[in-house]
Amino acid sequence: MIKIANGTTVKRLNAGRVSMRLTDFELTAELLSEAVRQEDGARDRVADRYGIHKSVITDRVRRMEVFFKVRLFQGPQRKTPTAAGLKMARYGPQLLEEVKHFSYILKVAEKDDEIV
Repeated sequence: MIKIANGTTVKRLNAGRVSMRLTDFELTAELLSEAVRQEDGARDRVADRYGIHKSVITDRVRRMEVFFKVRLFQGPQRKTPTAAGLKMARYGPQLLEEVKHFSYILKVAEKDDEIV
């Protein structure tokens, strides 16, 4: 448990040694969005778009599942998004844009420091 600024105690989130790469998040969110539009062939379409093998996509999806501790796909061929996968398809791209924008804000702030 940790105490945050307003005095509230919250359970510490511990992802262990698992880390999340932004590129993994981006690819997984795009795959899920593609699968929501049309399940069949979603991995093929995303793999073609990025010029990578489907096995790379599968590895990145698994990393996201381990990081978030949820299943994102279900079914015999794991091509149907779960409820968590549907949420990631819906909110993931928006969150990714926010993170990219935040990164830009930080870079601008750093340049302001260099000017002073």
